Amino acid sequence: MKIVFLLLLIIVPLAMTFITLRFRWATRLFHVLAILCFYSAATVIASDVYATNAHMTTFTTEIHHFLLNGWFLIPAAYLGVYIPYVLWKSLFTEKS
Repeated sequence: MKIVFLLLLIIVPLAMTFITLRFRWATRLFHVLAILCFYSAATVIASDVYATNAHMTTFTTEIHHFLLNGWFLIPAAYLGVYIPYVLWKSLFTEKS
């Protein structure tokens, strides 16, 4: 399973890069999705940290509870693919 995740972490950003080289509008779409995912993941983290502090608990299981939240996992997974995509894209595009 680890090999599948590693291959997807390589293949998906490369596919995103080639899509953006073919269709210029896809670059803006990927950036907008990344911004939405960033704010979604940050909101989940902030609300869970606030809830932990409000209950005066600092157990590790309480702090890491957001890792089980789907509203965190899906955006974080996209950001995990988006960052290598940005790096790949910078390799394939020419700077003027």
